[in-house]
Amino acid sequence: MEGPVKTHATCPECGSKDAFSWYEKGKGYCHGGCGGKWIVTEDYIDPKRKEPSGFTYNDIRGLDPKIAERFGIVIHTDEKGKPFRYAFKYPNNTKYRGYHDKTFWFKEAGIRILDFFGPPVNPASSKRLYITEGEFDAASLYQSMDSTWPVLSLPSASIGDDFVKKQYDFLNSFQEIVYAGELDKAGKKAADRLYKALPHKFYYIPLTKWKDANEAIQAGDQAELKWTALRPQRWTPDNFFCSDNQIEAILKEENPYEYVPTGIEELDAKIRGIVKGGLTFLMAPPGSGKTEIFRKLETDLLQNSTAKVGLLHMEEQKSTTYRAMATYKLGINVRTKEDAAENKISEEEVIKAAQEIAQGDRTIVFEMKSGDDPMEIVNYVRLAASVYGANYVFVDHVQRLAYMGGVEGATNVLTKVASNLAQIAKELNIGVIMISHINEDGHTKYAKSLEEEAIMLIKIERDKESTDEEISNTTQFFVTKNRPFSKLGYAGAVYYDPKTTIISEAKL
Repeated sequence: MEGPVKTHATCPECGSKDAFSWYEKGKGYCHGGCGGKWIVTEDYIDPKRKEPSGFTYNDIRGLDPKIAERFGIVIHTDEKGKPFRYAFKYPNNTKYRGYHDKTFWFKEAGIRILDFFGPPVNPASSKRLYITEGEFDAASLYQSMDSTWPVLSLPSASIGDDFVKKQYDFLNSFQEIVYAGELDKAGKKAADRLYKALPHKFYYIPLTKWKDANEAIQAGDQAELKWTALRPQRWTPDNFFCSDNQIEAILKEENPYEYVPTGIEELDAKIRGIVKGGLTFLMAPPGSGKTEIFRKLETDLLQNSTAKVGLLHMEEQKSTTYRAMATYKLGINVRTKEDAAENKISEEEVIKAAQEIAQGDRTIVFEMKSGDDPMEIVNYVRLAASVYGANYVFVDHVQRLAYMGGVEGATNVLTKVASNLAQIAKELNIGVIMISHINEDGHTKYAKSLEEEAIMLIKIERDKESTDEEISNTTQFFVTKNRPFSKLGYAGAVYYDPKTTIISEAKL
């Protein structure tokens, strides 16, 4: 006989879990309570193909029928009234799971599930939201807490950026988010993902006695689960390491100072590229062409890597940012509508070029809002990285934050901003690249301490007063701090073409 078509099923005769193998319709072998024997039954049903003849909310894994109905958890039954699958109603789809095994599938295949499972929750009605990893667990936890706190389930432990992005505002409207899922590898990964998006609101329930909430109520421990759930603990990521296994894992999984080359050969010879894990400051007096250097770095990252890039240009409109990107894509100046028309480039071509280089969500353009506290930049950078997936975030320019908060407290503001962003860059392994104006003494304007927070300092020099056009449009790089790779000194030059408004490497 050929091998089994399904294993680790529940025996239809003795009920042993994970001990039965189906070999064909109606015939299988039990390794469990039946003592090892063949079972022949005409009651076998392929749960994916069978249409239900009835349904019930009764006898669902310890759930009160009214709770099961409220959560949209139902058992489908066949023409003999025997259960063959569970159904879980999501907002835009239905998830099914075999009654005798753990196979699951969706009614509408191919549709991404970006919604929570559970009854609608009004954030205004509760300061706290509980989140589980599974549908049964959500209903079980809700039941254990006497239906007093809202509980929702993740569609799976493998949630991604799109799920967090869609649900971020909803989750952020609560004072506390309490994770009540399994803390196995998959569950911990889901919890860490949510924690990174909402670190100050995230708590968890230590389910040390049970695998999950449904196991607790099936074991008759509903009251104990309730009191455990009502005393959540603040989530703390693993940040202490002291074993051989942890050392091995760290060395295998972490790659310190990852980078993407800038494409400027002499600069890359010194710094290798745009580096993750810290702050990079591009430093020069106002009017030295730093923003155009940023354009070059940003567009090269988008064209020559798969990195996602966050852009905050505080002194220009968003259309200016996108038009500059289109200019680099086309190789022709289209920075204004007049420039595009003069160069015989239609607005449709400009739009297409900007879209092609931005590549949808690979480019995350954001802005400071009117009235924002300067420290809000810290939350925006975290949001760009943890929710939108940015690998690098460019900020042009940091002194603008001081102007927003009032220059009398500029040093304090910029010091706080830099120290917080440095920590985020390390924690999330992203690169934060900032433009910084300097004083006449060559140090960061308003806050020399910014230089201490950086892992990379690159000063640029341009003789903009020169009557020689080539000299006045040439910018030279000097690396004055290089924590990752140590190399300092002259690091090449770039030339700004006034006609195309594009920067390219210069050979001096």
